[in-house]
Amino acid sequence: MGNFFHTPKAKQYNLQPRFWDPEKEEREKRDRRRNAEMGVKNDDSTYQPYISRGEFKSGLSKKKLGANSQRKSNIRLLILVTLLALMVYLILK
Repeated sequence: MGNFFHTPKAKQYNLQPRFWDPEKEEREKRDRRRNAEMGVKNDDSTYQPYISRGEFKSGLSKKKLGANSQRKSNIRLLILVTLLALMVYLILK
């Protein structure tokens, strides 16, 4: 009866990183943290393949809308609401 209801085993994913040095990664992380605390700026702006925890949220909060773009957004919203109200009035008339 065991062969009649054959259920395949789950496939396993086992990827071992080839060139990964955890000590080097920790050392670089400590160096970046120390340099940030001391205010030392690195000119080595290289690509970071990951975003650390909380970095995305803090980046969004730093990017504030200027007064000019906020005003444009409000005007656009007011025009859209006015057009919608006019369309509803004409449809119900």
